[in-house]
Amino acid sequence: IPVKDVNEMIEDIHESSVRLIDIVNDFLDASKLEQGSMNMEPVDFTISDVVGEVMRDLKTICEEKGVQLVQDPSLASLPHAKADKMRIKQVIYNLIGNSSKFTEKGSITVSGQADDHFIYISVTDTGRGMPPEAQKLLFRKFQQAGSSLLERDTTKGTGLGLYISKQIVELSGGKIGLAHSEPGIGSTFTFSLPRA
Repeated sequence: IPVKDVNEMIEDIHESSVRLIDIVNDFLDASKLEQGSMNMEPVDFTISDVVGEVMRDLKTICEEKGVQLVQDPSLASLPHAKADKMRIKQVIYNLIGNSSKFTEKGSITVSGQADDHFIYISVTDTGRGMPPEAQKLLFRKFQQAGSSLLERDTTKGTGLGLYISKQIVELSGGKIGLAHSEPGIGSTFTFSLPRA
């Protein structure tokens, strides 16, 4: 077998292994959340640091698609959040990861604002967007909503990312939702967390 073919096979095996681990982890997280057995360890942390870490992780994937990741300057001036830092990183990873799946060109921007009690984080993309009937499926277990209900297989997702994110954010004392989406224009997801 030519070396090129062997390398491609190894790469396919590696991608499938990572994918399988992600699927198992999603199911384990969903199960823990439903049983109330997920341990949350709230700490004071800076959102911009967590967003930066996630963007570094996803940078290569987005660059290969020609999609720009933008960390809005508003994040740097936010007060500290009070939540489980690793779990909130998971939420941000899910939101930016979802945006990257449905965005073929343009950008994904993370921005923030705060009031006296909460911090609000928004993830805005220039992706496919969703029609109203698809938006109704969001945050449900095993559901994925793109611009078409037939897009499920193209995203390589379990349909648990937004469901898990919703559980984590609500356990943290915040709320998560779709702020806006328009087919062909893009989507904005927003979630809140208590201030430290």
